[in-house]
Amino acid sequence: MTNILPIKFISESDQPEYGVTAYNLSRLERAGFPIAPGFAVCPPEIIFQTVLEHFKTASREVFQQRLAIVKSKIGKIPLSPELDKVLGRGKGWYLKGGIFKTKKELWQALFNIWLNHAYARIWQEGFNSGLLSSLTSQLIFLVEKQIVPGSAFFDPNLGEVIIKASGLNPESQKLIGKLVIEGNKKLFLPYIYEFISIKGKILLVGLAPFTQTLPVSKTEDIVIPQNIQKKAVKSAVKVFFNLSSGFSIPGMDLDGVLIEAERVLDLRQTDRRVNFENLVFKLAESALSFTTKPVIYRLPDILDGDIDGALRLIHQKSLLDLACDAFLFVRNKKNLLNVELGIPGLRSADELVRIKQELAARGINRKGTLRFWQEVFVPENLINLEDYLAVGIDGVILNLDRLQLHLGGYKVTEGEFYRKQVAALVKFIGPAFKILHKARIHVLAKGELCIYPDILDCLIEGGVWGIVANTEIEAESLPEHLNWSERRMVAKRFA
Repeated sequence: MTNILPIKFISESDQPEYGVTAYNLSRLERAGFPIAPGFAVCPPEIIFQTVLEHFKTASREVFQQRLAIVKSKIGKIPLSPELDKVLGRGKGWYLKGGIFKTKKELWQALFNIWLNHAYARIWQEGFNSGLLSSLTSQLIFLVEKQIVPGSAFFDPNLGEVIIKASGLNPESQKLIGKLVIEGNKKLFLPYIYEFISIKGKILLVGLAPFTQTLPVSKTEDIVIPQNIQKKAVKSAVKVFFNLSSGFSIPGMDLDGVLIEAERVLDLRQTDRRVNFENLVFKLAESALSFTTKPVIYRLPDILDGDIDGALRLIHQKSLLDLACDAFLFVRNKKNLLNVELGIPGLRSADELVRIKQELAARGINRKGTLRFWQEVFVPENLINLEDYLAVGIDGVILNLDRLQLHLGGYKVTEGEFYRKQVAALVKFIGPAFKILHKARIHVLAKGELCIYPDILDCLIEGGVWGIVANTEIEAESLPEHLNWSERRMVAKRFA
C-alpha cells in the first residue's frame, strides 16, 4: 500500500511521514502562495523490504554488482493502485525536474529515486534497520502544458533576489521576487524556491534550504533589488521572539528569546545524542546571538494520552535528563549564563515542589543569574497563584491561548464567532497582575491572543513585562503596535 496525500492537506502532524518540504509547501499554499497542484507519495516500504531482503547479507561491492538485478525486479512491480487512482487521466506529471507523459515512466522514475537513495545509504553505512525509514516522500505535480522551470533565492550579501530562469516577463519576475521575500518571512528561514512557469503563470514546486551564497551569473541570472528600510521603534513592553523552530532572527533589537524544547526535539529519533546536540546547538547559538538578553529555555511539554507539562517530566526521567543535560552543558560548560529555565504546565503547587526537587537533584537550582519561569496555562494556576509564589519562582509565562481554551471551552482558532469572545479572560487575568507586581514577579505573555486589542490593552494596563512574538513579521511590527497602544492608553488616562 502506498500512502498519498495532496499537498494542501498536509499538516504539522503529517510532517514526520511526508517530510518538511511537503509540509512547508502546504503552509505556503494555505497562506495564499501559488503552489502547483500536486501530492506527496511515500515510498512503499513493504515492496522495498521484500526486494532488498535478498541482498541483505551481500557486501557493498557485491550489492553494486547486483544493482542491475534489483532494478530489473523493481521494474516489474505493477503501478500502485492508490497512485493509479490519484494520477487519473492526466497527460503529464512533473517530478524532480523531469516531465513524464505516461504513468509507467513516472512509476519507474519514483522507484529509481528511492533505489538510488537506498544504494547511497548502503554504500556508506551498509545494511541497517533504519535504511527504509530514511527514504523520503516525493512530490508529483500535474502539468499538461509546456513549462519553464527555474529557481530563486534572496542573496543576503547583495540584498537582492536572484532568479535563475529564462524567458520570464517583468510581471513574473516581480511576482517571484515578492514570493521569495514573503516566503522567507513565513517559514522563518531562507530557502531556494523552485518554480515552474506555465504560460506566464508562476507556481512553486519545491524548496531547498539556503545555506550559502550561490554564484550569480551576470549574463543569465535576473537580479531584483529589494530596498527595505526598517524603523527602530521602542516600547515600554519588551518584545521576545519564539525561536523554537528555524533560526531566522528578525533584523531588529529584540529584548529576549523563548525556546520551547519540544519543538526542537525529534521524538522519532532513537539516538539520544542527536537530540542532545540539537538542543545544545539551539541554546548555544541563541545565547551567543543575544549575549546580554535573557534566553528562556522552557523544558519540553509533550502530551501523551492525558499527561503533559511538568507531570510528564516528573514521571519520565529520561526526557527530563535529556533536557537538563543540554541546559547544564550550555550554562556550565559553555559559560552562557543568560540562559534561564522555564517550567511547563503545572496543576498544583505540589507539582512545582516536586519538579524543583527533581531539578535540584540534577544540579539545577534557582539562584544567582539562573531564574525559574513558570508557565501558567490552567485557571488553577491563577486561582492559587500565591501558593506558587510561596514555593518560589522568578517569572510567569502567561499561555493565553491555553488559558482561553480551559476558561472559555474553545480554541482560539475555532470559528469566527468565538474569536473576539475574550471578556472572561480579561476579567480573569486582570487581578493576577496586582499579586505578581507586589511580589516583584515579571510577567511574559505568549500566544495568538496577545495581539487581540482587548487582551493587549489588558496586558499593557496590567503592566506586562514582555510579549512573545511567534513570527518574524510579528516581531517586526509588534514594537510599533505596542508603542502606539501605550501612547493611546496614556492619552486616554490623562484626558
